Amino acid sequence: MAHSQLFEVPTETIDAVHFGFYSPEEVRRMSFKQIVNPVLLDKRNSPVPGGLYDLALGPLVDTDICKSCGQRTRNCPGHFGHIDLFRPVYNPLLFNNLFSLLQAVCFFCHEFKIGREKVQKCVLKLDAVLSGEFMGAKGSERDNWTTVQRREAFSILSNFLKERPKKCSNCKKIGPKITKPVFGWLNQSLKGADIRANVIEASEAHLPPIDGSGMDSLIVAETEYSETMLSRGQVEPSTEELNGPVDDVLPAYRTKASKMKSNQSVTEFVKQEKRFSKQLLPSKVEEILRKLWENEAHFCSLICDIQQENSRLSMKSSSYDMFFLNALLVPPNKFRPPAKGGDIELEHPQNTLLIKVLESNISLRDAYVRSESSDIVRKWMVLQISVSVFLDSSKALGAADKKSVGVRQILEKKEGILRQKMMGKRVNYACRSVISPDPYLAVNEIGIPPYFALRLTYPERVTPWNVSKLRHAIMNGAEQHPGATHYSDKSSHIILKDRGSRSSVSRKLHSSRGIVMNQGKNVEMETEVKVVHRHLHDGDIVLVNRQPTLHKPSMMAHVVRVLKGEKTLRMHYANCSTYNADFDGDEMNIHFPQDEVSRAEAMNIVNANKQYIVPTSGDPIRGLIQDHIVSSVLLTKKDTFLTRDDYHQLLYSSLVPLAAPSFSHGRSAQKVSKLWSDEDVQPLLPAIWKPVPLWTGKQVITTLLNHVTRGHPPFTVLKTGRIPRDYFGANSGEHELLIQKNEFIHGVIDKAQFGKYGLVHTVQEFYGGNTAGILLSAFSRLFTVYLQMHGFTCGVDDLLVVDKLDMLRNKLLGESEKGSEEVHSKFVVTKDGDTDPIKMQMKIEKLIRRNGESAVARLDRMMCSALNGLTSKVNENIIPKGLLKHFPKNCLSLMTMTGAKGGLVNFTQISSLLGQQELEGKRVPRMASGKTLPCFPPWDTASRAGGFISDRFLTGLRPQEYYFHCMAGRDGLVDTAVKTSRSGYLQRCLIKNLECLKVSYDHTVRDVDGSIIQFRYGEDGVDVLRTSFIAECEALALNEVIISERIGDQHANGPLLHFNSNHYIRDLPVALQDKATKFIDNLPKSKQVVLNLRKENLIELMKLKYFSSLAQAGESVGVIAAQSVGEPSTQMTLNTFHLAGRGEMNVTLGIPRLQEILMTASKKIQTPVMTCPLKEGKTSDDAKRLSAKLNPVSVADIVQSMEVCVVPFSLNDNEQCTIYKLKMKLYPSEVYPPYVNITLDDCEEALQGKFLRVLEDAIEVYIKRHSRINGIQNIAAKNDEALGEGTNQSEEETTKIDEEAVDDDNDEDNDAEDLGGDVQKRRRQATDEMDYEDNAEETSEQNEEESQFMDGTSETIGQDTEDMEDNAEPEESPSEREPATESMERNTKSEKSKIRVPLMRKKFDRNIYMEASGLDFEFHFKLKENEPHILLSEITQRQPKKYT
Repeated sequence: MAHSQLFEVPTETIDAVHFGFYSPEEVRRMSFKQIVNPVLLDKRNSPVPGGLYDLALGPLVDTDICKSCGQRTRNCPGHFGHIDLFRPVYNPLLFNNLFSLLQAVCFFCHEFKIGREKVQKCVLKLDAVLSGEFMGAKGSERDNWTTVQRREAFSILSNFLKERPKKCSNCKKIGPKITKPVFGWLNQSLKGADIRANVIEASEAHLPPIDGSGMDSLIVAETEYSETMLSRGQVEPSTEELNGPVDDVLPAYRTKASKMKSNQSVTEFVKQEKRFSKQLLPSKVEEILRKLWENEAHFCSLICDIQQENSRLSMKSSSYDMFFLNALLVPPNKFRPPAKGGDIELEHPQNTLLIKVLESNISLRDAYVRSESSDIVRKWMVLQISVSVFLDSSKALGAADKKSVGVRQILEKKEGILRQKMMGKRVNYACRSVISPDPYLAVNEIGIPPYFALRLTYPERVTPWNVSKLRHAIMNGAEQHPGATHYSDKSSHIILKDRGSRSSVSRKLHSSRGIVMNQGKNVEMETEVKVVHRHLHDGDIVLVNRQPTLHKPSMMAHVVRVLKGEKTLRMHYANCSTYNADFDGDEMNIHFPQDEVSRAEAMNIVNANKQYIVPTSGDPIRGLIQDHIVSSVLLTKKDTFLTRDDYHQLLYSSLVPLAAPSFSHGRSAQKVSKLWSDEDVQPLLPAIWKPVPLWTGKQVITTLLNHVTRGHPPFTVLKTGRIPRDYFGANSGEHELLIQKNEFIHGVIDKAQFGKYGLVHTVQEFYGGNTAGILLSAFSRLFTVYLQMHGFTCGVDDLLVVDKLDMLRNKLLGESEKGSEEVHSKFVVTKDGDTDPIKMQMKIEKLIRRNGESAVARLDRMMCSALNGLTSKVNENIIPKGLLKHFPKNCLSLMTMTGAKGGLVNFTQISSLLGQQELEGKRVPRMASGKTLPCFPPWDTASRAGGFISDRFLTGLRPQEYYFHCMAGRDGLVDTAVKTSRSGYLQRCLIKNLECLKVSYDHTVRDVDGSIIQFRYGEDGVDVLRTSFIAECEALALNEVIISERIGDQHANGPLLHFNSNHYIRDLPVALQDKATKFIDNLPKSKQVVLNLRKENLIELMKLKYFSSLAQAGESVGVIAAQSVGEPSTQMTLNTFHLAGRGEMNVTLGIPRLQEILMTASKKIQTPVMTCPLKEGKTSDDAKRLSAKLNPVSVADIVQSMEVCVVPFSLNDNEQCTIYKLKMKLYPSEVYPPYVNITLDDCEEALQGKFLRVLEDAIEVYIKRHSRINGIQNIAAKNDEALGEGTNQSEEETTKIDEEAVDDDNDEDNDAEDLGGDVQKRRRQATDEMDYEDNAEETSEQNEEESQFMDGTSETIGQDTEDMEDNAEPEESPSEREPATESMERNTKSEKSKIRVPLMRKKFDRNIYMEASGLDFEFHFKLKENEPHILLSEITQRQPKKYT
């Protein structure tokens, strides 16, 4: 294939692709053979004519010849066959749409039930969308529906079909209820009351009005007809009855009906009874749609166009045929080959499904021939199911059929042919191996071992300029590098094996005509294409990729350097953060481009040096790491001096590899590196002359910068370093790096200089990515060599603390237990001096067991606040002033503070203490016994028992502390393993939805069909890769000369000429103008004079920078946006965030939050958070007051204690029952949170009103669930008998109670709140471990099917919806509440009387008494003798947490 690509060019291009459904005529035209025989092979194992292996569909084995094209297996493309279905079946791909459409159609007048006016209004809307009126002034029609048009049309149709009135607005008749007993089959039914209404409506419209006797006759006829059908043993009428006259169906009571006044009405009733009490066959549905298409032709044609994404009616017939299948395409034989495993031969899964279709089709035909009316419907259903399974096996009924592979399963998901064979597949000219580091490579180079270099080839065309090199490669052959493996031209393809053939081929190369020899002759005569497949060699460009490929820099182009003797791929350290790679066994892929266009794109677009900025945020992503940072700080600090030899050696080591090496092959076959001779390195004069000449480390950097930026103006950079000012001294100035006109003035090169606005970033911005890459490569070699000269290691003396401060540390940590006791005393609200540990533990246990997770969260918040303050105090005293060795002599401090490796946390854990260990934002959870570990007492108040580690790594950890620390580490590992599948599927969803967005030439962001998504990319039009310095006024002013030279013109006297803007974006954004004005106004006059800067110049400079930073046309901003969300999501380790100040509230973050926003688009988010900026003049008290007013307060926050007493035998209303007495005591208002303004009246109203209602419902749900579990009869039915008529519970109320039962079942899992939420955590982890490909996509597909514009999942909603009585009735008089209301006299005075909302009573309510006395409340509940015992304490404890 590669050989043919060299000599072939495309002759046709694809203009557009249309999707639709084949009509039966088109299927038969495409087919070469009708398949009628389910038998595959005869006794001689030959294909049976008319069978699935018929040779007209293509040869089956290599010896067969195709009967359609006469070719053998290799050349025959394969031909389709077809199966003519005896009766039409539903198209399973549109069955849900058809079901929803039928629900909106009237079966009497064959029009939409919603009414002609609304139909016409919807048609006008769709016509407006089709004409493109909303897309702009052009309004030009298109051949296909655009994305905006399609989305708008779906929205209009969805709203239209949501209205499913029970009665038709046109003929005023009630249609049948349509149901789906199984997928692919429809039933219809119509109630007797609805039939009577239809008959009455018809008689009123066409006949004289009937009296009451006519209505009676309908009822009698209905009853007798039903009894007659049941006596025959038939639920539905037979086929003969359906086709026969009415007189044959009703022989028994025809005589009676004829004597009645409304004989015609009775006949109409029977007809409708027959018509709508049977299956809705496809032939009947086809007839209904045919009449609907006649009545609503224009509207129905629009439905077809939307479904087939086609707006030009002439291109595809607009018909209802797409909902049915009359002919089924059979794939060619080559796509259904039998699987052979040894002596066993298995049929292809598609053959098995097609055989079932053929057999069911023949069976249905035979049933019609034999007039077996009883089996026709059943066999028709079997045919429907067979066709549905063949196209989509997920719709099968049995588990065995679901495992089969339908057409949809062949195409979809990761294992389907689209993603497995087309979108992603294995490729040639690629290699994969483990990566190893090599600091001596350039940052854009990749080291290739000879094993790969001998096997990766490039087809290079022979020209007069490369003929010598290729002849040498041919002579070396395939086993010697650099050599060649193949030679090809238009007449031959030669494998270069023996030396004789290589010699003859090499002599042919000189006859190649690389230039036109004879003008005017045929092009083929003018040039001769000769291609040599040479080895991969130095200087070639390859694509390097590390999986997972999460963002654009995960695949970059590198320059090849073949390294003799190596076995692995070698890569520079600077690319680790780009690929998210390390060297602990990671593998990477190498792809070798095979043509000059690909090589040019790789070199100029994908080049690693051009990927210095990450598209996610515009920040630098490449830079030196770890030991290079340490070496750079050591080299550039103030007291580093170098001798002449060291200075020259460092320059030589760093600059020799920068020379574009000219490799010449001598007789010894060794490469000799020659230094660049264009411009020699210009060394600087020494900083110290006497007693010996000495150079500083900063001078080495200055020399290097002068050489790298030669030929261009020097630059200036001012950047604060990472090392704090205190580490250098107050007045040293080393904490800030300043390079003035390439002269290194002060500061050190630490991690910050490889980050945003640092030294390398500045060079990249003003000189380009190639110069920045050269600088990074030079720095890498320079710092490597200097570290070898200087040396660096960490010892124990770097960890030690002076004795005096070590004693202070022990003293401070000794106070932790005292502070822990104070926190626990405050938590349980004990009196001063009452610190008995036994009593304290009992109070803590009681409080936590009663309030559950909220109490645990509050205690954790209080303890963490106290212990974190103690930890900070200890660390401030120890680091850095308490260390035995100080910075920079302390190697560990040098490593952590410069950003080379680790951080202050690691240093403090080694030398100070580990501090409080947290798991998911909480302290170490307790077990059910109240212990965190078996060695601690239950409900221990010690800080050590809660996970506070006062030990350090320097002196060792005790076993308990070590276990706690391991728990925290394991928690991170589990979360890392879980988040991979979630973030991967999230990114896939984003990319598939945004991959078609790109920037147009008018700077708008458009879809693939031209729909405008955004008028300016990012609202300002700026490319993310160029946003870094666009608002940095000071950096632009300091480097005005470089900017004007690189991207603008410069006047002879200095100021910039006016920059010509484009036709679409003409002015600088207002925000940038304001920032420039503010910068000039705040800049001192002296500095303005030094910079020679005026406001007009700065504005023009920023305008020049802005217009040069606009996004280029064709930029795939949709994919970049999706990658920018997906790639950082893999770094999100926390699913929840503990909100400061509210320990009981966790904010959903990370992957769950992104899924909530992007994938489910939930209207009701889990943890809504609102940020409200305050107006000027408002204080923090105002903010707290507003927050307290908006924050919900649950009943659990105001209840101090609850007590439940049970009277097992009691007599109430002359009925034996059990009385449950609930007593609640509230907190006094003094302990409420500030600014909540909750009064005792509010508490009483809440408890006696809504809370009691919630508690009643919870008790009812508990009893219902308990009754179902134990097999007890439905108690609600008995209650109905006791309460009498008129109190029937509505279906809506029952559904609500059932939903509450489900919710309560979910709340059952919260019973383990005392364990710190471990049950919830285990459940979430079990859910997350599911394969996202097999589950998440299925869920999304189901959601997609349910959300289609013609949703067919609801079988009963919208049909036969009757108004039910509401059970919730307000109390009419105080007497219904029992005398308890009389005792609820208030002891507190109220300034204003409130209107109480009465308790909404329900028939199952069990409350018989309630009383309020100050802070004490009492409720009595009555349970009948036959009702099960309830755990009222548990039910009551759960409700305050849910009710606010």
